[in-house]
Amino acid sequence: MLQTEQILQGRYQLQQQLGNNAGRQTWLATDTGTSPASLVILKLLAFSPEMQWEEFKLFEREANILKQLSHPRIPCYRDYFSLDKQAGAGLCWFGLVQDYIAGSSVQQLLDEGRHFTEGEVRSIATQVLEILRYLHGLNPPVIHRDIKPSNLIIAENKQVYLVDFGAVQDTAAAAGATFTVVGTTGYAPLEQFWGKAVPASDLYALGATLIHLLTGTPPADLPQRNLRIEFKGQVSINPNFVSWIEALTEPDLELRLSGAGVALEALETGRFISSPLQEIQPLFRTRIRIEKSATQMKILIPGLGLRFFGYLLVWLFKLTMLVVLGVSILVIVICPLSLILLVAIAGLYEGSFTAIICMVLGVWTLIALFIFTDLGYLFPSLKDGCVLFIRLLNYLLTEQFNLFKPSLSNTSIYLERSFCRLERHLLGFCYFRKLEQTSDRERKNFLDLIGQVVYVKVGEKYYEVAGMTQAECNWLVKEIEDWLR
Repeated sequence: MLQTEQILQGRYQLQQQLGNNAGRQTWLATDTGTSPASLVILKLLAFSPEMQWEEFKLFEREANILKQLSHPRIPCYRDYFSLDKQAGAGLCWFGLVQDYIAGSSVQQLLDEGRHFTEGEVRSIATQVLEILRYLHGLNPPVIHRDIKPSNLIIAENKQVYLVDFGAVQDTAAAAGATFTVVGTTGYAPLEQFWGKAVPASDLYALGATLIHLLTGTPPADLPQRNLRIEFKGQVSINPNFVSWIEALTEPDLELRLSGAGVALEALETGRFISSPLQEIQPLFRTRIRIEKSATQMKILIPGLGLRFFGYLLVWLFKLTMLVVLGVSILVIVICPLSLILLVAIAGLYEGSFTAIICMVLGVWTLIALFIFTDLGYLFPSLKDGCVLFIRLLNYLLTEQFNLFKPSLSNTSIYLERSFCRLERHLLGFCYFRKLEQTSDRERKNFLDLIGQVVYVKVGEKYYEVAGMTQAECNWLVKEIEDWLR
């Protein structure tokens, strides 16, 4: 039995036992072989008949991996040795020595009732991702496989350290080999229990750890739906941060954020630029294109289009409206003198074509004056009035007169966890765009399917998406509802 004050290997003096579990012991010790003497962490594994051979392989692999690592927030490797039965009080021991980090584990802080703020959780996430970017960037990549609160140390200088590489996997060594399944329930993703851990597996464990910090509840004790940890109802944080954590803990490996560098960039920018978009192919032929990932969905519904004469008529109408608008503004600028001038000209050239034109312009001037005078209380400047007039014109053309039928134009729908954007394009121009942030409650009433028309809710209004067959409508609605879930 090892005792306090006992010296191992002639230099490591045992000070305090930190852990004792099934043939494993962890000690705080003093390295008397340095000047001045320094504190170290000493991990010991008893070599006994009860020990599983895989335990020794994991212990030895941890020592071999730590020799290769050099990162300021990973405790430095110092030594690896073995003790005979005489020195080990009747047992053979293998020892691994690392630097001691003064601080507390995140698990200890949680046990003490510590509540972490959103800012603190973001800081922890950023620091752990920086460590993982280093580990995953090695050749071959090193996968920790056991990220959880007890393996994160917050030092006295507020820096976060990643410890306990006992479950680490060297991907080169993993090829063609069989390893003991390692990981902690609630923090390890499914592929890890199948023996197929990849760098994205560490991202899942980090996401589960962050959920524990935000909710105060271990992820294994939280409800799940479709293998996804349900935690949003228990936190009140930035929706983008929630979406980012959801992207980390995506059960489907192909839809999860792919690497630490990608996840770090997504956290800093608020955009999931690396979330892989996959095109969804239906079992029937369709012009509709759907691409989706864990964090976003893009839908393109091509319109029926307009023939050449339709294009010509539309552009002639738009040109006419622009000319009328320009003349209106010109007349308004020179009012009321212009009205007097038009009446005088009409009197001089009574019965002529010019008089008729002048009278028409005069009537138009009166109408324009009435409109802009009536709105003058709200929009005192002419510029504001013109802008309002253009917006009204666009509203009448697209919404009231329905000149550009939704089935004629291309419709694009962009979905993310916190917003929805609907766009309509005709002749290469986007003539309508609506963007709104959405909540979970609003997304429950996001769609409505009536006959062969799908209605998408953006903000407080439903917008028609037509020009599809019944099969296309049903498929589109199902894909959107599956993504929302």
